[in-house]
Amino acid sequence: MSDILKNSLMDRLLKLQCHFTWNLLGEDVDIDNVEERLNDQIVFLPDALKHRMYSLLTYLKHLKGDHEEALLQLQKAAAHIQESSIEEDTDYKKTVLYGNFAWVFYHQNQFINSLTYVEKVETILKHYEYPPKKNTLLSDIYGEQGWTYLSFAGKYYQCAAMCFEKALGLDPEDPELNSGYAMAVYRIEGFRLSSNVENKSFPLLERAVRLNPRDTVLKVLLALKYLEMKDYGLGTILIEQALQEQPESPYVLRYVATFYRRCRQINKAIAILNKVLSLTPTSSNVYYQLGQCYKQFIRIHYNKEQKDAAIANATFYSEKAVQLNRSSVPAHILLARVYMKANEHQKAKEEFDKTLAMNDMRPEQKQELHFYWAKYIIHSRKSESEAVRHFKEVIKIQNQTWFREIAMKELQKLAETI
Repeated sequence: MSDILKNSLMDRLLKLQCHFTWNLLGEDVDIDNVEERLNDQIVFLPDALKHRMYSLLTYLKHLKGDHEEALLQLQKAAAHIQESSIEEDTDYKKTVLYGNFAWVFYHQNQFINSLTYVEKVETILKHYEYPPKKNTLLSDIYGEQGWTYLSFAGKYYQCAAMCFEKALGLDPEDPELNSGYAMAVYRIEGFRLSSNVENKSFPLLERAVRLNPRDTVLKVLLALKYLEMKDYGLGTILIEQALQEQPESPYVLRYVATFYRRCRQINKAIAILNKVLSLTPTSSNVYYQLGQCYKQFIRIHYNKEQKDAAIANATFYSEKAVQLNRSSVPAHILLARVYMKANEHQKAKEEFDKTLAMNDMRPEQKQELHFYWAKYIIHSRKSESEAVRHFKEVIKIQNQTWFREIAMKELQKLAETI
């Protein structure tokens, strides 16, 4: 194929809506970790969702330069769409799939095959050019894009929410789109560390649960929201329902463990997380949660032997979480804090510096890291002036979080003692 034709093909490829045109940057994730997570989801999540996981695996294989394997994943996605489609007219579901095929063939220098799939997408777009068919096509594409962002990395959650909003504007009663939007907003709120965050996800989760009464993950997310609102009773009812309905689902159990940890039932949370670990032994998230549990034990155990055991366990699980997902900012922050609790000054400083240099850090996370480093400096009596400097770094970031509020009070106290 001549350069002119290749350039023309590239122009058409760039107009496709698919994983290759959605600005998913490899440097934002630990690719191996996302692959492990998707492979677990293929095993444990409902069959109806598998084509999405295969499609995202396709893109991850591309990022690793393995286009043979990328093609295999796409073939699995195509087979799954074919098997699970019960509607007569399902071409609109293949728009993203065919776009991915076109890109993979292009990267394999199979330009004729690539062009064939570009033309297939263009034929579908022409067939769905006018409403109401166009609405069906667009809501499916926006939904696919939203789920992709939600599965890729935390910094894409806002993009996911925007995609689900667009899709719901076209199909407001779709249960799956309502689930995706509620989950995206829930996760975004989880990033905001202020005590007065607008609780937008609560009504969205209530609606999503009504539309998806069998979706147990939604129920446990709603239970966690009830807990935030100090309604322990309703939260517990939903948790018990979830455990009855899906007692072996690692995704349900992980959130159940979070519920118990936040209720300070740490032993219960650890028992559940160990069960999840037996099901998903390479899950960074499970190691992270276990690290959080044992870090809480450090604070409540005054017996030296118990405290030393808690420190050892917190260190082990936090280090493992970082090892399994090096792009996870929360895991790095947790590890730095565990080293601080263990009075491992050199390790804590190294982890603090390493975490602060991460590209994916949000302003709230920077506040959190500076805040706990300042508290550690005061506690270990290293340097009040250094603590002041880090509290000022917290305040310098304008996000109105709990860390900023307390940092201002801490600075005032330090000023009074000088």
